[in-house]
Amino acid sequence: MFANTIKKILEDYKKNGKELTQNDLAKVLNMTKQSFSNKMQRDTFTAEEVVKIANYLGMTAVLKGENEYVIQ
Repeated sequence: MFANTIKKILEDYKKNGKELTQNDLAKVLNMTKQSFSNKMQRDTFTAEEVVKIANYLGMTAVLKGENEYVIQ
C-alpha cells in the first residue's frame, strides 16, 4: 500500500522536474538503498517510517475514514 504511494510521489517529483530517489528516502530512514528497496518490494513500512518520510517531504500522514486523524 504505502510502497505504491511512494512510487507515485517519486513519479510526481520527476514530472515536476524535481529530483527525489529511493536512495534519498533510504537516507531519511538511516538505511541502505538495498534495505529500502526490500521494504518497497515487501511493503513493510512501519507507521514511524511513514511519518519520517512524510515529514521529510513536508507532508502529513493521515488516517482517513469517517473521521480524519493525523499521524505524528
